[in-house]
Amino acid sequence: MKKGTNTDSAVKQIIFNKLVPLAAVICLLFSGGAGALPLRAVYAGTALAFPSDFISSFLKTDEAKPAVSSEKTQGEVQNQNTPVQTESTGGNSEPFSVPEDVAQLMVEAERKYADSAHDGDITEADYSKQNATAMLGGIYIKNATSKTDLDFSDYADRQAQLCVDKSKPAVLIYHTHTSESYELLDKGYYTNERSVRSGSESENMIRIGEEVCRVLTAAGYTVIHDKTVYDSQYSGAYERSRENVIKILKENPSIQLALDIHRGSIYLKDGSRIKQVFNYNSQKISQITVITGCEDGNVTDFPNWEKNLTIALKLQSRLAADCPGSVTPLLFCSRKYNLDIMPGALQIEIGTDANTLLESVFSARIFGESIVKLLNESEV
Repeated sequence: MKKGTNTDSAVKQIIFNKLVPLAAVICLLFSGGAGALPLRAVYAGTALAFPSDFISSFLKTDEAKPAVSSEKTQGEVQNQNTPVQTESTGGNSEPFSVPEDVAQLMVEAERKYADSAHDGDITEADYSKQNATAMLGGIYIKNATSKTDLDFSDYADRQAQLCVDKSKPAVLIYHTHTSESYELLDKGYYTNERSVRSGSESENMIRIGEEVCRVLTAAGYTVIHDKTVYDSQYSGAYERSRENVIKILKENPSIQLALDIHRGSIYLKDGSRIKQVFNYNSQKISQITVITGCEDGNVTDFPNWEKNLTIALKLQSRLAADCPGSVTPLLFCSRKYNLDIMPGALQIEIGTDANTLLESVFSARIFGESIVKLLNESEV
């Protein structure tokens, strides 16, 4: 390429990434009435922190807008009649736009924790192959059971046995550890002034579940999002979620997938924390862990574990194909959690408490689109 062409490109980058956002900030801060100043300040902060995202948000017409309800429900039905907009990740070379609500939380956190102590480091790590014990096609598996001679290829070749009717609820999303939350700022450290749990639906697992719901409903699927808080007392959370989920499933026998969405945590002895992350279109995205279990050792009365394993392998394969690097090895463990409730009951972890909310919202979009493709293959 000619030198002159490189210079022109560099000038365009400066105009796009520096001068245009700066001009936008000046216009935002000095236009409109005084009452709109706080919101204009949020937009201005977003323009400076994420210039390309800020500009692209004005060029897109399908930006995802969160639909988090403040009302606690036992199972909120979202269907194809719910007005939803979302971005497609399939073949999309454009970066994700930053949701307005998340941008506002980030601006507020920047101010609130500006002088906070650095209590430990946050280290980025790619866990896409970490601790894998088997590889099958393009996917990795961590077999944490005594079934070391299990033929995973046999289960992967079986039919998922999903039977999806778009006119009826097909997916249940719930959160046994509802108040699990994330960092808000990508600073490379954490402060103990900010808890790793939150009662706010705008930043705990309910926000992540809402993002998945938005993608599914945009594709025409009916989803029940159970926003019940099960971990106000941590002990007994699985027993409480189990009771309510069984009730929801009895009332909605059309449900094919029951997804308990969490986030993980990885702490090292030196006090540092690990964020599971990969880059997608030059943006950091939380990695996803799919978990399923089996009858093994003291784990009994789990008659559907083989069907669950097949569905988990199908989902793992879909995620790996749709967005390479987005998933850690499928965790096949000697645990039951609430996975025995039905075939198609899976536990999902999106990132860790060291990941940011923004990284995990982006990841939830990718996860939702892979679920859509899995359901499309099973539609009646």
